Amino acid sequence: MPEQEIRALATELRMQLEQQHGLLLGGATLVCALGYASTAAMRQARRRGTLPIPLFTVPGRRGYFALSRDVADWL
Repeated sequence: MPEQEIRALATELRMQLEQQHGLLLGGATLVCALGYASTAAMRQARRRGTLPIPLFTVPGRRGYFALSRDVADWL
C-alpha cells in the first residue's frame, strides 16, 4: 500500500474515532479499540509496560484514558 494511501486511511480513522467517541477514549471503548479481551487484560498489560500507546488519568475521573489520535495512529 502506498504511503499516501496509508496516511489518508489513518486520517480517516482518526476523524471517525474522534467523531464517535470524542478526543478521549476510556473504559470498555479503549479496551476494545486496543484489542484486549477484557479490562483485566489491559490492566495487566499496563502493569507489564506492554501497552502500545501512553495512558493517563484525568483528575476527578476513575480509570485510564488515551487520546483518540494515539489509538488511530497505532491502528
